[in-house]
Amino acid sequence: MKPFALIIVSALILESQLTNAQSYSFGVFVDPQLSWVNSDTKRYDPNGPVTGLNIGFTADKFFAKRYAFASGLSINTIGGNVRFMQSAYTLKTIDGEYIIDVGDNIKFKSQYLTLPIGFKFRTNQIGYITYFANVGISGNVRIRSYVWNTTYDVSRETFKTDMEWGFASYYIGVGGEYSLGGESAILFGILWSDGLTRIIELPNSSITSQSLSLKIGIVF
Repeated sequence: MKPFALIIVSALILESQLTNAQSYSFGVFVDPQLSWVNSDTKRYDPNGPVTGLNIGFTADKFFAKRYAFASGLSINTIGGNVRFMQSAYTLKTIDGEYIIDVGDNIKFKSQYLTLPIGFKFRTNQIGYITYFANVGISGNVRIRSYVWNTTYDVSRETFKTDMEWGFASYYIGVGGEYSLGGESAILFGILWSDGLTRIIELPNSSITSQSLSLKIGIVF
């Protein structure tokens, strides 16, 4: 009987491990964020951040009790300010063309369909909170872009040219899940993202995007 009992116990443990390894977790979030640009040349000066929201859902597949493949989908609004330091620039929008002189600034915001792929690492639950860390890469496909310029009174005009159709970025985040009972939890944290490819196509430059988000959501 003892060998038989050992087999039963081992089977139950294996079944429990497989169940945990195959479990899923889903959530929704609305992340307020600041985003700005980074330039590799003095021709274009990053000139301050803009505010935006990243709205979507998360989908985690746990391959072990505290480790998961993390993904999801969101509508992400990011942008920044760029001041032109060494040469004029022709800003083309759906409403017209404007010559941006040296020292002048344009502000832009773009909406992207963002797909992150990465890993999520969780601690054991401490009180009501389970802490976690995220790391991964994101693909961002542009939906629409808008620009502002005070010199020509350009206000949220549709940007026609020079925005890349999409870009790649990496992200690092930390946060926690405050248990509401069962599998439900309040999601909170911070997320840093940095562009791997350029977001704007300007001559002789690589303009990339960076952002800092406050993560707020619910896990089901």
